[in-house]
Amino acid sequence: MSRIRLLLAAAVVVGTLLPARAAAVFADTSSQTPTLEQLNAQLTTDSAKLNDLNDQVERAQADLDQLNHKLVDDQQREATLGKQLAMMGKLEYEQPAFSLSAILEATSLQQLFANIAQARLVANKQRNLLDQAKVLRHQDQQTHDQMATRLNDVQSARDEAAQVAARTLAMRNTAQDAALKARASQVAAQANATTQPQVVRNPGGGSFPNHFSFGYCTYYVATRRYVPWFGDAGQWWPNARAMGYPEGQTPQVGAIMVTRESAIGHVAYVESVNGNTFTISEMNYTAWNVVDRRTITLGGPVPIVGFIYGQ
Repeated sequence: MSRIRLLLAAAVVVGTLLPARAAAVFADTSSQTPTLEQLNAQLTTDSAKLNDLNDQVERAQADLDQLNHKLVDDQQREATLGKQLAMMGKLEYEQPAFSLSAILEATSLQQLFANIAQARLVANKQRNLLDQAKVLRHQDQQTHDQMATRLNDVQSARDEAAQVAARTLAMRNTAQDAALKARASQVAAQANATTQPQVVRNPGGGSFPNHFSFGYCTYYVATRRYVPWFGDAGQWWPNARAMGYPEGQTPQVGAIMVTRESAIGHVAYVESVNGNTFTISEMNYTAWNVVDRRTITLGGPVPIVGFIYGQ
């Protein structure tokens, strides 16, 4: 009898728990299905994240470019030092500054001291050259290490962008809303541009390369004129100057306008100038991979850094 009562009690408990558990499972399932609003918010977050990742890539590329230039300069200096050391070694072998014969052949104490001073001068110069070569080798090693770090930073940023691309592609493939699917496709394309940037030729028919990620303001301007430097839009002003490009505060047709219109800056191409106003074309101002035109007045609300002219 006690066993029957126990079974009945257990049946009651199970019967009470089953609906609650089923409701909990349903609630969990429903919570795992994001709403259209949540998906759009996720795409907005992904797009902002991609902008940041692309900025990291462009900054790392600019750093790598500077490190490459430094490495080349150091190697040239090392080669020059090597030639100087070889020349001094040859001269020392052919005409030793201080030797036993120099001591014996000295006709006076003054001449002996002069020979000793000359020997010390040569030895000091050789030591200085060797020290400089040692410093350069140390700097080269540091440059190599820094380059490895920046390359790792680039790879990490691109790997993260690839994860964003995978997520947005999955979202696009499962989305039922047409607008959401189209937006997810655009974000996936943006992620792909950051993940797999490549040097492309100017679509306008020019022969100069473009090493910036597709769809951004930097990419568009680099399709309009030759841009040999690297970096995000905010870095273009100092990087162009470092490469010898003239800059100023007056708009000219064909010049690059640099502004502070975002946290990482913005660049555009000057199409025409009319007195105090000028018209520019640009990309990624209204949206990623969208080209638009604006007419701007000098001294107006646009925070202009300046203009980069051609060489």
